[in-house]
Amino acid sequence: MPDLRKRIFLFCLVNIIVLNTNLFSQEVPQPVDNKGIYDFLDELANIHIIVINSAIKPYSRLFISQRLKEAEEKEDQLNPRQQKELDFYLMDFGKELNAGKEWNRRKDLFYYKDSLFSLTINPILGGEICSNSSGMATYLRNGAEARGYIQKWGFYASLRDNHEKPLLGLPQYLTQRVNGHIKGTNDWSEMRGGVTYSWNWGNAGLVKDNLQWGNNYNGANIFGGNNPSFVQLRLHISPVKWFDFNYFHGWLNSMVVDSSNSYWVTNSYGTNYREVYHKKFIAGNMFTFTPFKDLNVSAGNSIVYSDENANPAYLIPLFFYKSVDHSLTSGIDNMNSQMFFDISSRQIKNLHLYATMFIDELSVSRFTKKDEWNFFSYKAGDRKSVV
Repeated sequence: MPDLRKRIFLFCLVNIIVLNTNLFSQEVPQPVDNKGIYDFLDELANIHIIVINSAIKPYSRLFISQRLKEAEEKEDQLNPRQQKELDFYLMDFGKELNAGKEWNRRKDLFYYKDSLFSLTINPILGGEICSNSSGMATYLRNGAEARGYIQKWGFYASLRDNHEKPLLGLPQYLTQRVNGHIKGTNDWSEMRGGVTYSWNWGNAGLVKDNLQWGNNYNGANIFGGNNPSFVQLRLHISPVKWFDFNYFHGWLNSMVVDSSNSYWVTNSYGTNYREVYHKKFIAGNMFTFTPFKDLNVSAGNSIVYSDENANPAYLIPLFFYKSVDHSLTSGIDNMNSQMFFDISSRQIKNLHLYATMFIDELSVSRFTKKDEWNFFSYKAGDRKSVV
């Protein structure tokens, strides 16, 4: 009997390990500037094939692959164009769900996957040419990207060299070009990537990337995602179907010289003035509630602060940061704080209704002052999708 019990125990232990090998939650974000897949998921949600919270982007590749798999199970409800588009994206995002190489997948420069580890490496090459009566604009990009998983850990890196003439991302052009041109030249590089850890109901990571908050079809008014990527700590938890929470704390480039910390340095190239920028940080959170299916109501706040090192108070995800700022900077100028709200309804099939509001530096006292105002940004819209 003791031997039998040992054998049963070992049998159960081995089965638990084997059966759970491929059930790890894994997180590698899909860039928000890849608009094609995001538009397709939005369309699938509008026609009630899948359910998403489109107020918070980026989505993870695993999340995208799971939603595409759901759509594949309802393929008879899609039109021929949607079916072809679904098959196209499954060739790439199916890597997150399918094992091995024996399935219809997109060809990669390098691809490997087993029960513990996976790695994908691909080159980056692309460009754009635009021409009108004002002249011609060109944009070229080249580089490489890699992503992989080790059980609950995810990692990714993307390096792009960009060549654009003229610089259409400059303020004088009313465009939604992704990334700013910090160097002020026609050529610049962009490094994105990070490391993440996931569990059944959430994930966290240290990444250098973009994010986009707020429902939109032509630019979000909470966080647009077109700014240069920045280093940030991210947290996402979804413990129940009706609640979703997102938080980040980021390290920004102020581009403002701190003369008190700048200094002269002499080396083999001569004597130069080493400029040091003022420190600048950002923190934000968003609470999303789903009282009814296909109805998401979100609220959150953020703060941009500087002149000190990263403050632990802003590393606490659940805080209302304007109130924290009033205590930390009592009696002096406060930092720049914001509040925002977002509501999204897909309860009517084929129709997405949404509205967002962004409030910058709200002050109750300004409501009663004749020559002072609060600053509000409103955005509302709809999209009708037809099968």
